[in-house]
Amino acid sequence: MPQGVKSPNLSAPKPFQCSPAKRLRRFLQAYWLRPENALWMALRSEVLSPYDLQHPSIDLACGDGVFSFLHCGGEFDPAFDVFTCVDRLDRMRDEHSDIFDCDGDQYRPTIQARPPDTIDVGTDLKTNLLTKARRLDLYDRLVRHDNNQVLPFDADSFQTVYCNAAYWVENIDGFLTEIGRITRPGGRIILQVKLDSMARYTLEAHRHLLGDRFLSIIGRGRIETWPTLADRRTWERRFTDAGLDVQTATPFVTRTHAHLWDVGLRPIAPLLVRMANALTPSTRADIKRDWVDLLTSLLEPLCKPTLDLFDQPDEPAEIQYVLRPR
Repeated sequence: MPQGVKSPNLSAPKPFQCSPAKRLRRFLQAYWLRPENALWMALRSEVLSPYDLQHPSIDLACGDGVFSFLHCGGEFDPAFDVFTCVDRLDRMRDEHSDIFDCDGDQYRPTIQARPPDTIDVGTDLKTNLLTKARRLDLYDRLVRHDNNQVLPFDADSFQTVYCNAAYWVENIDGFLTEIGRITRPGGRIILQVKLDSMARYTLEAHRHLLGDRFLSIIGRGRIETWPTLADRRTWERRFTDAGLDVQTATPFVTRTHAHLWDVGLRPIAPLLVRMANALTPSTRADIKRDWVDLLTSLLEPLCKPTLDLFDQPDEPAEIQYVLRPR
């Protein structure tokens, strides 16, 4: 059994449950300056919530671990959020870099409540993000790994494999095959994948009216960094080719959600972060509290996986697949 992996005889943890409004608020507390991201994560957590992460479990491309920490029932002090240690904001503006890929030594999350259980293994390519994830004490073991390469785990190592970033992986067919290899017979794979319909749920179609500069500011090269976006049929063909059988497919981000996310506060996020971090702690806390209260009321009616304000049906923007190795 790989180092740091719990015995499979342990009873499965109960999935953390709460109301949609409380779930949304938890993510808004952490991501208040990017409310469109908080909404997306709350939707992602909502459809994941019926499934326990049975041991041994792995969170592939876990990033800084904040999503899984909140999803599993952890709580931060309201004064903490993911923007408190962000610096070098010029890199986000000029280089379209990851705003959260900063020095983890500056990162001191204040935790009010820890999740009732841990995840056995988390992986990510970015060292800074793994350093941040380590401070949450959510993962029993963290491994730096590029998902384009063979996974550094024995066959049949995990009962639960979770990943919400498969569409980032260039070698997607190899990655899916590897996921199947490390999953135990009868184990569960949960993948949350974006569809190429995302490209249609943007303002790109109005380039002739809005101009290149406008769309460059809004888009910031996001879709170009997702090399394996595909339609639903292609994703399911990939699963079949990798020896994975689809158990359930649950759309949870509609084009309405995607259109909201397309604009959001992304273009001014560096300015908001700089402004918020220049405030005194007490003023920042007061503004954040009112901000989160307002956004919870504003976004709660939208925080439903099936909500779509358009008349005619269309493809979702993201789907959760539960898979089994064949």
